[in-house]
Amino acid sequence: MLELYHWEPNTYFLKPLIALHEKHAAFTSRWFDPTAFEQLAPGFPRNTESSLQLEREGPILVHDGAVVSSSFFMLEYINDALPGVNLCPGAAYEQYRARAWGQVLTAVGTGVSVLGCARYLAPLLSKIEPSVIAARLQSLEPLERRQAWTAVTDGTYSEATLAAVRERLEAPLKRIEASLASGAWLAGAEYSIADIDAFSLLNALPPLAPELLNRNDTSRTLEFLDRMRERPAVKAALALSRTGKPQEAFVPGAEASRWG
Repeated sequence: MLELYHWEPNTYFLKPLIALHEKHAAFTSRWFDPTAFEQLAPGFPRNTESSLQLEREGPILVHDGAVVSSSFFMLEYINDALPGVNLCPGAAYEQYRARAWGQVLTAVGTGVSVLGCARYLAPLLSKIEPSVIAARLQSLEPLERRQAWTAVTDGTYSEATLAAVRERLEAPLKRIEASLASGAWLAGAEYSIADIDAFSLLNALPPLAPELLNRNDTSRTLEFLDRMRERPAVKAALALSRTGKPQEAFVPGAEASRWG
């Protein structure tokens, strides 16, 4: 039995949805709302790895009772465990490149999460009584996870902080743009998990940081996003949105102290 616990198809939650659809895999969708802390409910699947991995509010894959977490590792697991198209094609060097991109994109994902939380999650949480939020956060472990949520509500995301986040995104985004000059896909001549990873994290970024992603400065990256959106698997994954605005669905990602 294959189950995916997921939220709106954006960032970390989008990755496994695309991979499963690329594999034409039959799976049971288990929707949950992390902004309502439904991931803390009794019976929600968890294990030691899922409690320690950095995308703590992210998706959970359950395959024949095995709990798989961390969205990049999940992409590798889906590719290896399920029949269908090979999402890690090529020789050893191409597979190395796909994994190397996963490391680069970790920084991108954290920056995008901060910008998205500041734009969309902070106003949402501001409508909730502070004591209610505090009570919910009190049960979050470890401390870094609680601090990531608190940062959304306590003014940590100042304009200076957001400007610094955008500045730190410049280098990996330039690297992506430069890589796409040599071909349509990031890790080689063929489509791979690196492209699923990049698209999932970048899809919501243009309106959050138009100065970083625009047709003048990063045309190849935007063409890559357009190319990805035409894939049937990507269309199917995005169609699972319940709000019609998946690009506005954000929760804290990996804490900033561990990225970059």
